[in-house]
Amino acid sequence: MTLADDFRRDGHALVHGLASRAEVDVYRPVIERVVAENAGQAQGRIDDYSRLFAQVTNVWRLSEAVRRIVFEPRFARVAAELLGVGGVRLYHDQALFKPPGAGRTPWHQDRYYWPLDTDATVTMWLALVDVDEEMGLMRFASGSHGAGDDYLAISEANVDQTRWPLWSAPPMCAGDATFHAGGTLHSAGANRSDRVREILTVIYYAAGTRAAEPANDNQRVDLEVFLPGVRPGQEAASALNPILWPADYATPSWS
Repeated sequence: MTLADDFRRDGHALVHGLASRAEVDVYRPVIERVVAENAGQAQGRIDDYSRLFAQVTNVWRLSEAVRRIVFEPRFARVAAELLGVGGVRLYHDQALFKPPGAGRTPWHQDRYYWPLDTDATVTMWLALVDVDEEMGLMRFASGSHGAGDDYLAISEANVDQTRWPLWSAPPMCAGDATFHAGGTLHSAGANRSDRVREILTVIYYAAGTRAAEPANDNQRVDLEVFLPGVRPGQEAASALNPILWPADYATPSWS
């Protein structure tokens, strides 16, 4: 079984050392500075979990140095290989800095937000610091990406563990990353440490994907904010959604 096989079965994967410690030592202060300068501003969503995080969305637009990090081809290649697609576009990125004392992130599925006519979506959760259980690791309901239901902010008691075994990430080193499908139920623990949990997330989707008719108010907002000018049925390819892998990708004729 390959990592991609595991991902297709479980809806999540852990990649150790996606970025080296030396790379993170360069990335981290740049992202920290952007977060410090921009956290607290509106993120463009109805429910953006701002009570849990200092967060900044589309940090790539705020710093050329961060753009190079978010656009890193090596990261996007992993996303494409896990999805089994020829190319991926950027949906958006987010710096998520969870301060000491912040509570648990509720169980949810990311695709609830996304007006995308595909299941070929994946979120990278890249640790910028060492993350242990006390800081709040990721948890996934394995196999939940195959469920037809969409969930937003549900309690642990409502996660059907008879259908989906729960998997918790082990302690992660800076540079390790989890990847999870848009339909995978996931949560993260409270930060019970005295340190900020610093994470960069990047969302990828299969190139050639079309925008879907929004199924809820969150998707209507996302269509306007993250796919500006794109209408349902059109290719999801605004100026905010560049191809990140490969650079010479050509949209297939079947899209």
